[in-house]
Amino acid sequence: MHSLLYGSLFLFACALWMAYHHSHSKKSTLIGAMIVFIYLFLSAFYIVSDYFTGEGINDAVIFHLRYGLDGSGFGDYYLIMVIAVVLLIVSLMSALAYYRYIGYKKVTESWTLKHGAALLVLCSAFGIHPSLVFLYESVPKALGYESALAREFSFSEYYQTPSLKPISEEHPNLVYIFAESFETTYFDEGLFPSLVNELRALQSKSTYFTDIRQALGTSWTIAGMTSAVCGLPLVTPSTNEHSPQGNSMSKMSTFYSGATCMSDLLHQEGYKLVYRSGSELSFAGVDKLYKTHHFSDVKGIKELKPQLKNPGYQTPWGLYDDTLFELVLNDFKRLSKSKQKFALYLSTMDTHHPYGHVSKSCKTQRYKDGGNSMLNAVACSDELIVRFIKQIQESPYGKNTVIVIGSDHLAMHNMAIDDLMKGERRNQFMILDPRQSEGKKVEKAGTTLDISATLLPFLGFEGKMGLGRNLLSSEPSLMEEFSNFDKLLGAWHKDIARFWEFPKIESDVDIDIKKKMIKLGKTSYALPVLFRLSDSLEVSPFFEVKLKFFETTKLFGYLYDFSFDDTFLWIDTCSRIGSLDVTINTKGKLCFAYGKLGSSIKARHFHENITLARDDLNASLEANATEALAIERREKLIQIREK
Repeated sequence: MHSLLYGSLFLFACALWMAYHHSHSKKSTLIGAMIVFIYLFLSAFYIVSDYFTGEGINDAVIFHLRYGLDGSGFGDYYLIMVIAVVLLIVSLMSALAYYRYIGYKKVTESWTLKHGAALLVLCSAFGIHPSLVFLYESVPKALGYESALAREFSFSEYYQTPSLKPISEEHPNLVYIFAESFETTYFDEGLFPSLVNELRALQSKSTYFTDIRQALGTSWTIAGMTSAVCGLPLVTPSTNEHSPQGNSMSKMSTFYSGATCMSDLLHQEGYKLVYRSGSELSFAGVDKLYKTHHFSDVKGIKELKPQLKNPGYQTPWGLYDDTLFELVLNDFKRLSKSKQKFALYLSTMDTHHPYGHVSKSCKTQRYKDGGNSMLNAVACSDELIVRFIKQIQESPYGKNTVIVIGSDHLAMHNMAIDDLMKGERRNQFMILDPRQSEGKKVEKAGTTLDISATLLPFLGFEGKMGLGRNLLSSEPSLMEEFSNFDKLLGAWHKDIARFWEFPKIESDVDIDIKKKMIKLGKTSYALPVLFRLSDSLEVSPFFEVKLKFFETTKLFGYLYDFSFDDTFLWIDTCSRIGSLDVTINTKGKLCFAYGKLGSSIKARHFHENITLARDDLNASLEANATEALAIERREKLIQIREK
C-alpha cells in the first residue's frame, strides 16, 4: 500500500504541475482548491491510520471509527495527534495556496488536450490512492453484494455449528493469557537475540504452534479475542438484507449475540467464566463481548481499583502487568479453592504499541542498551508472564490447570516495527498442559480462528467451533485449504454480520427514561438512537459516535441520508427532533418521532416511561411518501447540522 501512496503522490504532483501551466477560471480554480484539500486530507488520514496499524486503513480503523475510542490510552498518542492536526492545517493551507497562485491566471484558452491529460493524471492519482483502494474493496460489502467467491464457496458449507462432547473424564481449569501484541517474531534469535529467554524455555514443555497467521477481521484486540473465543472474525454490522446498518456498537447491550462461542459451551458444562483486564472494559466493547457469552465475572481497571495498593501506579492504558498478575493470582487461588471448574482469561497491556511500558517489579528493566522502549517492555513481559505461570504451576492447583499464552494480534506500529518486518510474522499460541511431559512443535498453518477448536481437547472435549479447526487433527484448516482465505472471509462478510442478530419489533416497544434505554425483545439500546425499519420491522440501529478530540456524530446526519420512503424511529432530545418541522414541545428533554421523511411523522415529548405500540409503527410502513416533502425536511436537517 505504501508504494501506491508514493505513486499516487507523484501523479498528483504531476497534475498540479500541469495545472499550474494552464489557464483557469475562478470557478475551476475553486474546484481545484477543494480537490487539493480532499486529496491531502485522504493522504493525512492514511498516514495517521498507518501509524496506528502499520497496514494503512484496515478493518480495525473502520471498527474504531464506528465503535468509538473511549477507554483507549490517548497518553501514548499525543505526538501523532499533533501531527494529525499539523497535516490538517497543511491541507487547508495548500488548498488556499492553490487558489491564491493558480486563481490569478486568466482564461486565455478553451478546453484542450492538455487539460484532458491533466485530468487523466489527476484521476489516476485518486484511482490508486490507498485510501480509495480500501473504499473500492469495501463498497461491495457495504451494499451487501454477494461475490462470485461467496457463491462458489458457501459460508454454510464451511461454518461448523459450535458443539462439543466429552472425550475424557478429566476437565481441568483453564488460564488463558492474551499477551498484547506478543507475536512469535520476538522469539527470532537472529532479530532479537536473548529477548524472550523465559518463554522460549517453556516451549520445551508445551505444545506450541509456529504458523498462526493473521486473518482478515482478527488484527486488533477485540477482533483477536473474538476470533480466539468464538471461531469467527469480527466484522462490523454494516449490512442486512435491506440497508446499511449501524455505525457504533458501543451502545448495544450485546455483542455477536447470534454466535455460540467456546465460553457458551463451557458454561453449559458447568465452567465459571472469568475475565480480567488492566484497561477500561468499555474500550471497543470488550465488556459486551464477554458478558454476552456467559462470562459471569468481568472486571477492568474501574472494578479492580478498590484492590489497588497504589492507585497512581498506572500507564495511559491502565494497570501495569505486575499489578494485574498479582490481582489475577489471587483470583486464581480463590476460584481453585471453590472447586468449581473455571476458565480465567486475562489481557496484558505492557507491550501495547507504540512505546510499551516496563513494570517496576521486572528484574530486566532494559534490553541491550535500553534504547528501544518496546523491546524493554517485551523483555519485562517475558519475565512477568513466566513468573505468573510458575506461580500457578507450583501452587497446589497447578496440576489441574491448563495454561495458554497467545498474542491477541500481531504487533502494530511500534518502536520495534522495522525489525519485526524483517521476520516471518506469526501469532503466538502455546499450550501448557500439566499432564504433558514433552514439548510438541506444530508447524501446521492456521489462524487465531482455530484456537478454540484446538484447545477444547486439552479440556477433555471434542468440538466444532465455527470457522476454526483443530490444528492437531488431520482435518485441514481453512488457511491451509484456501490460498485466498482473506478474500473468502471478505466475501462472507454478509453471512458473518448476521451474528450481530439485530431484532425485529415483534411487540410493543418500551422506553425507560431513567435508564435511558429502549428495549426491543431481548436487546436493549442506549439513547439517543435512530432505527431504520424494514418492511418486516427489522431494525437497523444508528448511534452517536463520540471520539475524544473529535466532534460527536449526531443522528440527524444519518437521517439526512435516508431515502424519502425509509421508515424510521428516532428517540433523541426534543430540540433535535424538532428539526423535522413537526409540532412538539421542543423544550422537553426527550422526544420520539416515527414515520418517513417523505410522509407524515408522528412525534411527541415524554418525561416518564412510555410504550410505543407495534401496530402504530407497523402502520407507518404503509404511508405514501413523496420525495418533495423529504427534500424540504432534509433542508431543515442541513440547517441544524450546520449549527
